[in-house]
Amino acid sequence: MTMSRELFVDVAHHHDAGCAVVTVTGDIDRTSSPLLRGAVDRLVSGGQARIVIDVKGVTFCDSTGLRTFLSGMNATFEAGGWLRLAGVGGHLERLLQITDLHSFFIIDPDVAGSLASARTRG
Repeated sequence: MTMSRELFVDVAHHHDAGCAVVTVTGDIDRTSSPLLRGAVDRLVSGGQARIVIDVKGVTFCDSTGLRTFLSGMNATFEAGGWLRLAGVGGHLERLLQITDLHSFFIIDPDVAGSLASARTRG
C-alpha cells in the first residue's frame, strides 16, 4: 500500500517578471487539488493573472489535478494573463502526453526558463 504525499503549495511573487510562481510539492488528487485551485484563484482575484506553476516536485497527479491546471489556465486567460507549467517530468509528463494535453499548456524546462520568457514576452 502506498501512502499519498501531502500537497504543499508555496507562492512567490516575481515583480521583475510580472508574475507569480506557485511551487507545488506532493500529490495532486481529489482531496488535495482544492489547495492548488484556491492558490490560483486567490492570485487571479487579486489581480495576478500571470502564473507559473512549478510542478518539479509533483509526485502524483490524477484527472482532478489535470482539471485544476485547466481551470487555472482558463481563469488566467479570461483575466488577460497566462499560466505556464515549469519542470514537467516523470508521471505528470506521461499523463499529459497520454491525455494529449502536453501541447495544450505552455511548458518550460524549469522556473528560470518561465521567468525569462515572462520578462522578454510580457
